[in-house]
Amino acid sequence: MSTVPDIATTRGRTQIGTRAVSQVVSAIAAEALGLRRRQVSVDLNDTAGVVDVTVRAPHRALPDAAADTDDDELARTEHTRKQVRGTVGELTGIQVGAVTVRLTTHRLHLPHRGS
Repeated sequence: MSTVPDIATTRGRTQIGTRAVSQVVSAIAAEALGLRRRQVSVDLNDTAGVVDVTVRAPHRALPDAAADTDDDELARTEHTRKQVRGTVGELTGIQVGAVTVRLTTHRLHLPHRGS
């Protein structure tokens, strides 16, 4: 008669690459901010198994940014912080520490018009 091994004692270990984690974090942050993934950049810093995340997104690219008040921006960045912290941990199993959301300036390159 064969016995079934106890799953809790035979668990393995899965490693997720930094690039894959960055892509996941970018997608989650972009969705929370209402942006495309390529508009969001992410920095990860692993300290003793806890990953600190910095998200950068252009302020002007945010939907209705011109009509936003400071309170709206704070609420949006706080929502993004919570989404990143909760969802990244849930999807990857990574322990997320500090999450910083930085809204950066957005540069528009307009074509030069001759006078």
